[in-house]
Amino acid sequence: MAILSPSTVFGQIRDLTSTITNLLTLLISLSFLCIVLYKIFHFNSLQRKKFFQETSILLSLNTLFILIIRSILQFIEIDLNTIKRNYLSITEFNDSFQCRFLGYILLSIHNSLYWSFAIKSIYRFTRVIFPYRKWLHQSTTYLYIFIPMDFLLGFLTTFPIFIGFNAIYLLPNEPYCTASYMKLASLIYMPIVAFVLPLSIISICYMSIIMKMRGITTIAYQQRNRRDFIVIQRIIIIIVILSIVSLPLFIDLFVYLPKGYIDPNMNSIGWVASSIDAVILAISLPFIDPKMHQLLKNRNIVETQM
Repeated sequence: MAILSPSTVFGQIRDLTSTITNLLTLLISLSFLCIVLYKIFHFNSLQRKKFFQETSILLSLNTLFILIIRSILQFIEIDLNTIKRNYLSITEFNDSFQCRFLGYILLSIHNSLYWSFAIKSIYRFTRVIFPYRKWLHQSTTYLYIFIPMDFLLGFLTTFPIFIGFNAIYLLPNEPYCTASYMKLASLIYMPIVAFVLPLSIISICYMSIIMKMRGITTIAYQQRNRRDFIVIQRIIIIIVILSIVSLPLFIDLFVYLPKGYIDPNMNSIGWVASSIDAVILAISLPFIDPKMHQLLKNRNIVETQM
């Protein structure tokens, strides 16, 4: 299928912004990962043992790995094809199974990214609501159960879009395969499973911790619960910021949808918003998890309380 370049300078700036922001996310995430690996390498045996027992850092590393995978996949599937179209005058792109499958994997990883924050909230929730059930707080529980569940949820919730609704394909005006906003099923289904459900779980954990804190009089538990409460509060603040970044996409949707058609630029606008969201998540990751922050600041993670 022949795919023409954007007819306006704004369109090319939009595509370039998405690519640069995505590469910035990859650079930040890889920098954090290199720092963590460097610290692990220089830990003594006791520090290394305690490091791998830190559930909060394990969950942050899970999010970090997802950000790296997501950025690489977006560059291969979205950005690289956009560069070929805009700057190399390549206009022929195939609506092959490989193209659709890569689009499915990218969307699944994107879903897993939001679910990873829901799992962070579940961890804080279990620390407050079930303080004596230690197995719910152990890193092995999250390494072998919750983190695999994170990826499983991402892929399973996206699968109906790929096979059932057949809504992932090469778009008429874009050089990549992704979920089309032309399909009502993906237009409604994707925001629910990728954003609304994880946000609902985070909100439930947040409200449960608030109610639990009101019923506790022990100062030690109040302080610990407050620390977990602050972490979830930070997660919600970040998600609110991400929602504001995605606002132009929803405005565009509500402007054109009542008129009976979809803006052909909506998917590219969506990927710009997604790229900006990813770089915000990468930058905010150390501030959400205090132990991750202390580790990156070259301090002993064992000394921190959160």
